[in-house]
Amino acid sequence: MRAVNLLTPELRTAPEGKGSSGPAEPVAPGGIGAFMLLGALALIVAGLAGYVLSNNTIKERKVALAQVSSRSAATVATANNLKPYADFETVAKKRAGTVQALAAARFDWEQALRDISRAMPHDVSLSSLDGNVAGGTGTAASSTGGTSQSPSINLKGCTKSQTAVATLMSRMRTVEGVTRVTLAKSDKGQAAAGAAGSTPAPAGAAGSGANSCGKGSPPAFEMALFFERSAVAEALSSATGVATSAGASATTGGTP
Repeated sequence: MRAVNLLTPELRTAPEGKGSSGPAEPVAPGGIGAFMLLGALALIVAGLAGYVLSNNTIKERKVALAQVSSRSAATVATANNLKPYADFETVAKKRAGTVQALAAARFDWEQALRDISRAMPHDVSLSSLDGNVAGGTGTAASSTGGTSQSPSINLKGCTKSQTAVATLMSRMRTVEGVTRVTLAKSDKGQAAAGAAGSTPAPAGAAGSGANSCGKGSPPAFEMALFFERSAVAEALSSATGVATSAGASATTGGTP
């Protein structure tokens, strides 16, 4: 086998024997300039790599921003195109809710008039009967509690005496749903004038005009009946913001 010298050049010596010239001279180490050059190259390479990576990142983010902006613009355009449909749906829902509320808050005029006719005394003759679903507009309602946003019925007519007027008010308080009975006036001697030129609606009494209310100067009355606890009153109160006075005390001849 061939022998291998593992000693460093500084420690190597010439082989003993003939022709040996003593120990070999040490090899001079290399200069520092090579290391500086390598370091500079490494810095340049690192800076170039960082610049390339940063530039690529910026480009990628610009592309992503452009895509997001495009999607946002498309979404806004779609929303603007669909806005009329959304507005129409909102209006339709509101109108449907209003119709449902009005249908649920219908006032039963037939039942109210039937109850009034049953409670009407036989000696009372009516010249007019007016109903209003949102508060009375006649003389009786406007002068005594007409601001209440509730169904009301205005009665005009005549009877034989003031005591009969009081009896009529007492009978009207017993009608189902009536919360107040207000009297606008009850004047003696006005029955004939009120009956002239109009068709009276007698309730249980025969005849018409002043004769149906008795001889002499029978009193002519105007009164209003309020139904403040009905569903109509609650619906109007929530819609208009005007509270009804369902439990309020009556003014003239009202029910407490």
